[in-house]
Amino acid sequence: MTDAGPRFSLVAGEGDGAMLGLAAGDAAGGIWELGYSAITEQATVLAYHLIEHDRLDTGTVVRELRELDGSGEEEPVYRAESGQFRAWLDRAAAGNPVPEEGESLDGASRAIPLGVAHRRDPGRLREDVVALGRLFHDDPSAILAGVLAASAVAASCFGQSGRDLIGGVVETCEPVVAVLGSEPVTRRLIDGVAGLMGHIGVTDGRDAIAVTAAGNHPGPWELALAGLLLSAPLVDPFHLPIEQAARIGGSPLSAMVGGIVGARVGIKAWPWAFANDTWFAEVGRRLVRGPREVRDLPIPYAVEHHLISGERQGLY
Repeated sequence: MTDAGPRFSLVAGEGDGAMLGLAAGDAAGGIWELGYSAITEQATVLAYHLIEHDRLDTGTVVRELRELDGSGEEEPVYRAESGQFRAWLDRAAAGNPVPEEGESLDGASRAIPLGVAHRRDPGRLREDVVALGRLFHDDPSAILAGVLAASAVAASCFGQSGRDLIGGVVETCEPVVAVLGSEPVTRRLIDGVAGLMGHIGVTDGRDAIAVTAAGNHPGPWELALAGLLLSAPLVDPFHLPIEQAARIGGSPLSAMVGGIVGARVGIKAWPWAFANDTWFAEVGRRLVRGPREVRDLPIPYAVEHHLISGERQGLY
């Protein structure tokens, strides 16, 4: 293991590489064989929302997410969406977007843009991530996974790693206990985050799972903890945590880890190709530095429709 002492790296863009890293992680996980999936598409819709509005408006978010699912004669453009997200979209189309029951890792990658947008305001970060989580999930671990990911991204925006990153996540998550209720359950979850302190330096995905699942089959929460553990150390090459996360958790986990690592390393070339990388770089840059304007950016539905149409015509 590497030194478990406090670590900082130089700030690289204050988080502007988070969206690029998320898309890179999604593509590395291979849930959609030709690139990034609905995981990145959802995060991009939320990033546009935050660039324009700064704060989360859940009613508007529901409408904006549904736009990519098609309306009228338009076809859906979500790719390889999870079963839980698909069920939520179907209920939303029927006018009843109630949260899904059970554990889920979906909220971790969905919260990445909030970690960048609210990197300087932990209270606002918690409030908006919990509100977003409750829109989709009723399980405390599913909501807390979003807080974990967003707070790790916020820490990475300022170059934190190692014990400092884990400590920052714990500090941000602590007040959520009172907000979520189910205190014994939520307290146990947060204690699990704090327990990672003694394992910083793990760089192999299987070793991370051994720490977080303790020999049991890992569920979404244990995968989220493993992803956080892999994201904590500074490693060379910088993309190693994403590759390891993809091996143990596929795109849902590698997208989360990609967002955390991307926030730390900034906008840079990734060693594998995926579509629209310059778009994600610009979206991330605007989340950090503005302008708070998206009218001159491509419309997400149009981008994704073009990508699908290109695939169907063999133009990829």
